[in-house]
Amino acid sequence: MRAARLIVAALLLLCACSDRRANPLKRIQSAGTLRVALDPAFPPFEFVDGSGQIAGLDVDLARAIAARLGVEAHFVTTGYDALYDALTVGRADVIISALYPDPTRMQAFTFSPSYFNAGEVLVVPEDSSINGVPDLAGKQVALVFGTEAHMVALHWEKTMPTPPVLMVGDAPETITSVLAAGIVDAVILDNVTAQMALFDTPGLRVLTPPITDEPYTIAARKEDAKLIATISAILDEMQANGELDALIRRWMR
Repeated sequence: MRAARLIVAALLLLCACSDRRANPLKRIQSAGTLRVALDPAFPPFEFVDGSGQIAGLDVDLARAIAARLGVEAHFVTTGYDALYDALTVGRADVIISALYPDPTRMQAFTFSPSYFNAGEVLVVPEDSSINGVPDLAGKQVALVFGTEAHMVALHWEKTMPTPPVLMVGDAPETITSVLAAGIVDAVILDNVTAQMALFDTPGLRVLTPPITDEPYTIAARKEDAKLIATISAILDEMQANGELDALIRRWMR
């Protein structure tokens, strides 16, 4: 009888472990924590603040997601190149770290929709009549030398019937200042820098959609697809109620 009870107990334990593996939400809720891998070296998304605490947009986003799952966020810090390894060896449940979805990782990992697009964008004065790339014909456009924006603009010179007139600067602050001064009609910046420029230089607006695509997403192991589906629904909810935009505005200052 004692042996039979031990066998039954062992079977129940194996079933429980198998259920937690099959259902990542149960595993996380049983543990009481959502383990989040991040590289705290990319402000304003993740960094170590003056008091030695991890802070940033992704940190607040992770905590908001964890709260909706009924657990707390626990941060597993690692280098950017080792983020996927943290998932593979089971140190983390998800990656939330300004992560661009690597096309070569699609078989082993699953990704949420984008919660922020860091691609190149057009920035114009609030009263500008420019609403997209076609409106740049013959306009003065500033950009930073050697950036992805520079490569895109050089392509426009070859393909647009009337391309924009390019002014090449050495830093984002330089080209933003010439836009504010009315010397150029538009500038091209990555979306992180552009969002920050809105707070530093009043009277500007960022045009959507971005010129190039660099989505930041949340990743998990392929077998944890149910977890990513739940997180994706949470992101949709946060987008709909304005919470995600509020996070972006807060941390892009």
